[in-house]
Amino acid sequence: MISDIHKFLIDNKKTISTCESITAGAISSRLITESGSSRFFKGSIVVYNDDVKSKILGIDINKIRKLSAVSKEISHEMALSAKKIFNSDYCISATGNAGPNNYDEISQTGQVYVTVITPEKAITQEFKLSNNRSKNIENTVDFALSLLSKNLR
Repeated sequence: MISDIHKFLIDNKKTISTCESITAGAISSRLITESGSSRFFKGSIVVYNDDVKSKILGIDINKIRKLSAVSKEISHEMALSAKKIFNSDYCISATGNAGPNNYDEISQTGQVYVTVITPEKAITQEFKLSNNRSKNIENTVDFALSLLSKNLR
């Protein structure tokens, strides 16, 4: 899948960025595993803390507290902000509760949102995972790259 993503981005002269919370840079790490990734990969922002999401990305802290950082809306805003910061054609964001403990009173353990923004549209999907932290992070990376791959045009 990574080879296909690389080929598409390079052949079409498109760029990508990421904004990661639950995955803490693992999506971007996977994106750059093959040579030539500097031709399309602009960068990544890891925003694990809510205050940092607000300060770096400009997301209203009250909105984060009201909806939870683990929400469709915040995932979407994370991707929009990073896409704008990096001026990339595509952007992936991931936010979630990796577990095993609850992040807040709103979200659930294993709840994850991934957003992919393309030049034409934004897609956000929710995934319900387990309470196995390492598996949840690994699965989120796989889901994010799969969602990107399905929406490359």
